[in-house]
Amino acid sequence: MSAEAERATVRIVTGGQEVQRAPERPAAVERIEPAPQEFESDLGGPVIPTPTTDELVEAEGGSVAARMRARFEAIASTAEFAVPGWELEDGSPGLIIEGRAFGDRKAFNSGISNEAFIARSTHRLLFVDDDGNRSVVAGGWGPGLADMIGVRSQKAADLVALVISKPDPKDPSRRIPNVAGIGALATELVSWAHSGKRQAEDDLGE
Repeated sequence: MSAEAERATVRIVTGGQEVQRAPERPAAVERIEPAPQEFESDLGGPVIPTPTTDELVEAEGGSVAARMRARFEAIASTAEFAVPGWELEDGSPGLIIEGRAFGDRKAFNSGISNEAFIARSTHRLLFVDDDGNRSVVAGGWGPGLADMIGVRSQKAADLVALVISKPDPKDPSRRIPNVAGIGALATELVSWAHSGKRQAEDDLGE
């Protein structure tokens, strides 16, 4: 008999006779599945959060170069500006310009109109409904917007003047450009562009 058969056999001696009997099988053990999270890989410790800008600067010794690099990388490429005259009942913006800096230095230095500056500085135009839901106006200051509000305009600058306007008290069918509102919006855009919250001209594709 082989060693395995020898180990798998129980010998019982009764009345001088040896009886061989196979061992009883142990009762089935219920398999307990581990909780789902126990299947996750153990990477040797807790998850480490992404370091903040301040933490990165501190890790590099807080040098001037590290601080300048952190500030440079935090410069925003766009910012939001409320379009005058489109406020909702609660005073929140109803039409929003997502502005960006544009790199046409020659046009800027030659003194383009406020309306043209606003149009060129617009990255996206967002309409906000009464419930606060935002929708992107396809094409921005283009024919699509002119059709939506029922006006005729061939140039983006002219459309800006029509959008930021008020009815003529003497003739409600005519619109008068809100010169003060247009000027204020252009000033906001210029101020933002000069504040450093913009990307380089190459990054903007200008």
